[in-house]
Amino acid sequence: MQGIGNTILSLQQAVFAFETKLELFIRDIESGRLLHFETLRVYREDCLARDPAHHFDLRQLAAFTSDLLMSFKSRFADFRRHADLFKVITHPHVCTVDAQNLSVIPGISIGDFELEAAELKVSDMWVSKFFTLNSELESLARQRAELAKEHKWADMRKLQREDNLILKTWNELPATFSTLRRVSVAVLTMFGSTYTCEQSFSHLNNIKTNLRSRLTDESLNACMKLNLTSYDPNYKALSKMMQQQKSH
Repeated sequence: MQGIGNTILSLQQAVFAFETKLELFIRDIESGRLLHFETLRVYREDCLARDPAHHFDLRQLAAFTSDLLMSFKSRFADFRRHADLFKVITHPHVCTVDAQNLSVIPGISIGDFELEAAELKVSDMWVSKFFTLNSELESLARQRAELAKEHKWADMRKLQREDNLILKTWNELPATFSTLRRVSVAVLTMFGSTYTCEQSFSHLNNIKTNLRSRLTDESLNACMKLNLTSYDPNYKALSKMMQQQKSH
């Protein structure tokens, strides 16, 4: 559900949007309009055309959609519970985070967090950083929407990553906001699905085979880092730094 470079905040918004659509679908089914179920509406019209007395019962479909909505709300209950915490990464100057939210991040002083948040909110200079950040995120979202509309998925992968934009902004803040920065980094490392773990296991299975009998834990760790990182090293520059082995 969550792609590489996206944040848990964007995933949360996508989940909330899907829940809202499910609520819309339920009302649409219960009202009998079926504006969002064109195939079903056409089928119902055909049935009624053949047999005007036919009773078309939509209660089972409405109940199924309601169960799906309840399942989603239960599965992502933490998203709603910690909504203010997730907003810290992009709107630290307006969101309010309480002790319950911060309890999910170990080692954070609530007192220090509150003092730094209060100082940040009254500083036009640092608040402007997040206005700029949100403008950049908005521009990125527009680019993604345009590319998705044209099905240019390869070009979408070339766009700047959302998490890098956010991290860059936080790194520009001085050390006086160290607690706020720790909280933001902690939120950036959160993910709402297991895709990262599954991806890692897939790479591990490809690397650790019976043909590589001399693969140590250290070299395996290095291979995993190379496979999972988006960093593209400059091999030519690195090779120039190494001493060449001359033949005798």
